[in-house]
Amino acid sequence: SGTAQAGALPQPFSAQYAVRINNLKIGESEVVLETQNDGRYLYRSSSRSTGIAKWFRGDTVHESSLFLLHRERPRPLQYRFDHAGGKKERHALLNFDWRENTGSNTVEGHTWEMKIPDDALDKMIVQIAVMMDLNAGKRQLSYAVADGGKLKEYDFAVVGEDQVTVPAGAFATVKLQRLRKDNDRTTHFWCAPSLNYLPVRIEQIEHEDGVTFLSELKRTTLKR
Repeated sequence: SGTAQAGALPQPFSAQYAVRINNLKIGESEVVLETQNDGRYLYRSSSRSTGIAKWFRGDTVHESSLFLLHRERPRPLQYRFDHAGGKKERHALLNFDWRENTGSNTVEGHTWEMKIPDDALDKMIVQIAVMMDLNAGKRQLSYAVADGGKLKEYDFAVVGEDQVTVPAGAFATVKLQRLRKDNDRTTHFWCAPSLNYLPVRIEQIEHEDGVTFLSELKRTTLKR
């Protein structure tokens, strides 16, 4: 059951990752795709600091996207972001109105609207769109994303193929790079075809301070 038809939405799944900064384990994250009983979908993530980092920060971050499939593409309905604990308490809500093609942002009690194109995504379901498009054989990926009250372009390209070993096991992967206009960070994703192109490793290098963030898959319910 591990092979979806080209470009199909993956089956509901959960995936847990170990998160490190400069090789020091600082937390765990989980992403979950679930169906709602009204034909809509919820894609959500939660991350929390663990180990020694917990004593310093104690943060939790919850992010979610409620969406439906429209012309076989994910179409966001509501995006939420909640960061609690630590010094960075922040809450954001983005509601999508597809009759008016507007996104309504509410951050810290202030609301404003923005126009959005027909194919706009939010920051969460970009991940689902990438999995679907890689599954459909695409190698250059570009998305309009409503992010932080602005419309941004997220571009990715397949830059190679790698065999990687992570806590969840050994995987053949395609290596994807986020293409940025600025050079302040480099982000790579190693996506496993056997898991419908779920990322099994994500690495982000901040060039200014040389910090490396690494997430590696610990376990998933996606069938190989």
